[in-house]
Amino acid sequence: MSIVRGIGICHYNRTKHLDEIIRSVQATMPPDAMLVVADDGSTQDVESICREREVLLVKGKNLGVAANKNRALFALSGCKYLCILEDDLEPKEPGWFEAYEKASRLSGIHHFCRVQDKETPETSPEFSKYMETQGLTPIYGPSVRGDLTFLTSAVVNTVGGFNPRFVGAGYAHGEWSHRVKRAGLINHPTSWIDIKEARDKIVQIGDREGGRWDTDVTYELRRNKQVLKELQRQDYTHCEITLT
Repeated sequence: MSIVRGIGICHYNRTKHLDEIIRSVQATMPPDAMLVVADDGSTQDVESICREREVLLVKGKNLGVAANKNRALFALSGCKYLCILEDDLEPKEPGWFEAYEKASRLSGIHHFCRVQDKETPETSPEFSKYMETQGLTPIYGPSVRGDLTFLTSAVVNTVGGFNPRFVGAGYAHGEWSHRVKRAGLINHPTSWIDIKEARDKIVQIGDREGGRWDTDVTYELRRNKQVLKELQRQDYTHCEITLT
């Protein structure tokens, strides 16, 4: 029997919080969901934590955000509904995954992302009114965030994974999400949408503490910005999910 729901935690050198996050995800996720940890070549002991919590670990070389999220997508590629979490987000109450799944089924939107600091006004009031009649409250953001991504198998099949030309930190997630938008999988004019009933059940811990923030990512950001400019001149949607 195929697994319908999958959750991936993307991790790099933040074992201080990893055990806590895994336990919280396990306590709040749907009982039939599959959980994996994708690790980007951490120098810390990730294996013992995943072994103790009986979680599948997918580990590779330290290649950055794009490669690591591709590992999570690869491991969960048979699922219909997927959520990719960064290693500084901790779900605190059950029902968060189900809220995103319900929103996707009702709206036909295949990609939701976390809206945390800034919100923008609704541009399609009828949509919000309809969703609210179903017990869901859409929240709209001015730009896409990468620390939480809910997606469906339609995204995996149509858009694929993150472009491996991005190495290290920066720009990979935004480029991927804009391909999802171009593919017509976010059928709303305000493309970056969160669901309050899910968002309010998740807290951020250890932001900018450990992980990639322990190193100077200035060069990576500058290089990846140039990669983004080059890719924006290309007319492409799909990128094969490569496991590295």
